Amino acid sequence: MKINKIIKGALLSAALLVATSCSDDYLDINVSPNLTSENPPNLILPSAQSTLGFSMGSDIHRYSLLFVQQLAAQNGRQTVEYDLYRLPPTELNTSFRTNLYAGVLADIEEILRKDPAVTHPHYFGIAKVMKAFTYQIITDLWGDVPFTEAIRARTGNFQPAADASSDIYPALVVLLDEAVADLKQTSPLTGPSTDDFIYGGTTNIIRWIRLANSLKLRLYLHMANVPGFNTAQIAGFVSATPATEFMTANADNFRQPFAALAQRQNPIHQFILNRTDDIAVGATIVNLMNAKADPRRASYFTPAPFSPALLAAPPVATNSGYRGLLSGQGGTGVDNTLSRLHTYVRGAVTTAPGAIPAGPALTVSGASALAYDGSAPIRMFNFSEYNFIRAEMAMRYGVPGNAQTFYQAGIRASFADAGLTTAQADAYLANGAGTLTGPANEMLKKLIEEKYGANFMVAVEPWNDWRRTGYPLLNLLPATLSPGNNGLVPRVLPYPQQEVDANPKLVQRASLSEKPVYWDVRTTGQQ
Repeated sequence: MKINKIIKGALLSAALLVATSCSDDYLDINVSPNLTSENPPNLILPSAQSTLGFSMGSDIHRYSLLFVQQLAAQNGRQTVEYDLYRLPPTELNTSFRTNLYAGVLADIEEILRKDPAVTHPHYFGIAKVMKAFTYQIITDLWGDVPFTEAIRARTGNFQPAADASSDIYPALVVLLDEAVADLKQTSPLTGPSTDDFIYGGTTNIIRWIRLANSLKLRLYLHMANVPGFNTAQIAGFVSATPATEFMTANADNFRQPFAALAQRQNPIHQFILNRTDDIAVGATIVNLMNAKADPRRASYFTPAPFSPALLAAPPVATNSGYRGLLSGQGGTGVDNTLSRLHTYVRGAVTTAPGAIPAGPALTVSGASALAYDGSAPIRMFNFSEYNFIRAEMAMRYGVPGNAQTFYQAGIRASFADAGLTTAQADAYLANGAGTLTGPANEMLKKLIEEKYGANFMVAVEPWNDWRRTGYPLLNLLPATLSPGNNGLVPRVLPYPQQEVDANPKLVQRASLSEKPVYWDVRTTGQQ
């Protein structure tokens, strides 16, 4: 899938696609001779945001969510190899170079190079939040990566050194502090407005402030388990920050919107249209949610076995009615009795009821016959996640706040985001899901399992949680199915082959089971 399939209408011209394309030089920024040398920030910002949203719903989402078993692969094609932890370095070239570095980060650096005398400070603040988010994703995926020397092709540095992930994380905390300072400034200059697809610019700038502070908490949570890390600084940050400057509602969710229009649809939906039945729902998440008769299943998955009646009246009050695929078991065929990704991921169903197959065809083609409008957003950081972060911080590290209160708030936020009612959330919480009790490890397991359900289809972070805590417990592959990785769940992506070939400062890892991300030091859960 190409980036130009999801770029947003008239706001993003063909010229911008040229301006952010990747050249043959490492991290170079290609500039068309037909363009002015200075594009205004109101044109660059939507390009950066669209590329980020596309990337988070494309390859990055598939790799990380296959590894953590929210998804599984079948049909004997490319994704089956990923599901067996066979991920060739050549597969990573586009994600690393074209989309993240020469796409998102190159655009962001163009904004940050603007003259402050003629550029509203909110552009700088938004760019810094996006830069911190993007580098967090990159270093969580690859460990040590170019940071200090990155995006320096203009100075002739085509082989940037990789910074240690332990150095990048503190730098991102500082960057977020700078972003908040920029976002709190006022200016008579024209600020971002409709060119900010995510929050709408200056009129909603508080939402960027809330994202920056909440993202800082995500970084701190990753760092908190590292020996020697002073968790008192988290408590100090929380105490010194007004509650209104953290995420306060689902309206603050960090997500890229998509449209029910051809070539502007959600990239997950586009992939499913182009690669029918390559991606299945993972048995790990389905089984966890079945065990609790979780009503969010009706939004996340199609019922199995499928029928129009079950689609209209989902089996939410039972511990069955949905079926996922075990990771690594997809083989060369297609199991038509599985649940499929539903409206939460693909947008509204557009199939007329009479067009849904009936009778014997149901288990073969019923769910496949459903059509969706592709308008679901790509979710990158939800209010529910913020609450689970606060719950874990209070429970494990003594950060101010009530773990139980934040835990239940995370569940409620997730239910609302999935289109469910307060009454449904109340019933779910009253049915045993709502109380954190027992030994510390059991409470952590319960919290992360709920966060795993709330972060359904959020790229990278569910995988990060497994690497941090060992939860949720995953179905481990037999070593014979993944001999190069001994069946171990991956903990890192390989460096893209294109970068290794071009830059001798990047040295390829021996396997995907190495632990190059410095915060991956857990001692509990599944090792």
